Amino acid sequence: MSLDEAKADDKVETVNSIKVAIDPRIENMTTDLVLDVQETPQGKGLVLLGLKDSDCC
Repeated sequence: MSLDEAKADDKVETVNSIKVAIDPRIENMTTDLVLDVQETPQGKGLVLLGLKDSDCC
């Protein structure tokens, strides 16, 4: 996950008023994901919830 500009072949969607660019090669793995903010000992950060272990590269 990164905070970059969308590339020409990315699928761009607006989710909860946030523009999200998704690489088409992994779009099928994002169907059930939730973007969340969590507090850790290192501070606040964005996390993806719901990624299946088998989907990991």
